[in-house]
Amino acid sequence: MYEEFDLLTFLIGLPLAIVIMSIVFFIMWKIGKKKRWFDERYKKVHEKARSYSWIATTVAILIVWMIVILMEGPGLTFFLLTGLWVVHMVSYSIGAFIANQDN
Repeated sequence: MYEEFDLLTFLIGLPLAIVIMSIVFFIMWKIGKKKRWFDERYKKVHEKARSYSWIATTVAILIVWMIVILMEGPGLTFFLLTGLWVVHMVSYSIGAFIANQDN
């Protein structure tokens, strides 16, 4: 199944891609700050977008969780999805705690 997969190329390419993405992000961030792309309106729009995205991810995880339980039973996939759900909810709790501390 993985005869065509070159692990060495992957292990060299992945860090290289991360470095290139970091450089591009840094350059775009500097340009955006100079041109005032990241003002209050930008922050408000992205807060709302993250909120909608979080709700959609919550619903998607719950639906997939139910499908997995019905189709496969409590196997590895169920426990992986349960772990994902726990990370999802704990990260939300930590974010809410930090947001409440700021206000």
